[in-house]
Amino acid sequence: MGVIIALTLKEAMRRRAFLGTLIILVTLYGLSFLPRAFKEAFGGDERQFELGVNIAVLFGIDAIKFFSAVLAILLSAGAITAEIERGYLAAILPRPLYRWELYLGKWLGVMLFSAANATLWTAMLWASVALQGEPRVEMWRALPYVLLYPILYGTLALALSSFLGASIASMFTVALGAFAYFSDHFLRPIAAFFDVRLLQQMIWLSEWALPMATLKRLVQIQVDTILPPGFGERPRFGRPDVLEFLNPPVQPLDLAYVALYILVALTVGLVIFWRRDVQ
Repeated sequence: MGVIIALTLKEAMRRRAFLGTLIILVTLYGLSFLPRAFKEAFGGDERQFELGVNIAVLFGIDAIKFFSAVLAILLSAGAITAEIERGYLAAILPRPLYRWELYLGKWLGVMLFSAANATLWTAMLWASVALQGEPRVEMWRALPYVLLYPILYGTLALALSSFLGASIASMFTVALGAFAYFSDHFLRPIAAFFDVRLLQQMIWLSEWALPMATLKRLVQIQVDTILPPGFGERPRFGRPDVLEFLNPPVQPLDLAYVALYILVALTVGLVIFWRRDVQ
């Protein structure tokens, strides 16, 4: 399995994934210094500067979530079917290698590459913020939950890649993520305030189809202390059930469902690949 992991990492390097890593690294580093640049150019007190740094940190964490998930999708979506079409797997599988070793080796290779990128970006963001003043340890507290983004999306894309082409597997994964994002950010306020039962059921379905909203809330809990005033707070007026629906608390079973979702997606993809003809 170690050979498959190494080959997967080499394939990521062959596809110039490291260039995306460097571009995002430089971009985040530059953007993290915008609060300092604005303060030196236009003035402002220390409180406004701290607020600007916190906003830059929050934006940086969101960017790391997004780009690490996109990277995992791009690397996972073509990991099975694309290599079957090129004839690579037909040449590898006759060797003394079980299919589950190949599948898990590819999964671990993609996850290691994505996790290393997310950790590197977080370290760079933390260092640049530390150079400007007090470091934000909240970034490291949120990192374990940020890493769940590439694991979740990469596992799903790899499972789809076991029977779909790379472009279609990517499209379905992105479409499912867009459905979960749209439901949580746009449909949730409408369903809450207007009590639209159909929209509430769609939001419930989206959270089961892809528990992205749960990951968002898990990350949010870790960065609550640096949120700007008024951000992330519940409205002061409204029925208790409406307010809870707008910002539901995270339950221990929510994280358990995320783990179960990843395990089921990994198992389903492995079973499909196990039964598929690779000739």
